Amino acid sequence: MSRNVFKRVVAVEPTPGLAISCRERGIEVLEMPIEEVTLQSTDLFDVVASFEVIEHLFSPLDFALQMVRLLRPGGLLLLTCPNGQGFDIETLGPVSDTVDHEHLNYFNAASLEKMLRRVGLDVLESFTPGLLDAELVRNKVLEGSFDLSHQPFLKRVLLDGWEQHGQAFQDYLIAQGLSSNLWVLARKPI
Repeated sequence: MSRNVFKRVVAVEPTPGLAISCRERGIEVLEMPIEEVTLQSTDLFDVVASFEVIEHLFSPLDFALQMVRLLRPGGLLLLTCPNGQGFDIETLGPVSDTVDHEHLNYFNAASLEKMLRRVGLDVLESFTPGLLDAELVRNKVLEGSFDLSHQPFLKRVLLDGWEQHGQAFQDYLIAQGLSSNLWVLARKPI
């Protein structure tokens, strides 16, 4: 599974069914919450990645601190989560599928970067590579869950001129950091 890029790939997965799925793919699994993982300094990781987890946690700061503890000096952290200031979330509000009872935290680039700096990381880059923001809003309008009658610009872009403007509008959201999918890359100082 490591595709010969890493000597060792380890998943921290407390959910039994998901841990089994990882093992079936040849991944070593620590079947516990990350906050319970303890390692010797020789076992620390060069890269720690967390995809769409931090928004679900009661204590994202403790989670971030533990990820830092698991990194070697100079190691990289890749973290993804919804961008609370992204287009579809801000436009749709409670109608957005991202706004739900399981998401306890809504970070944006500035707030997530601030937290990562607080736990001692150097933030290298943040970006919003999402591809579906405009389409997600468009689909809510088409299904009748969201009304654009008082938003003529969005109606023109997302409905009337979708074929002409839809992709360019999504590209604009990505380029301006306005997509609702947020990625942050940070490094633990040496």
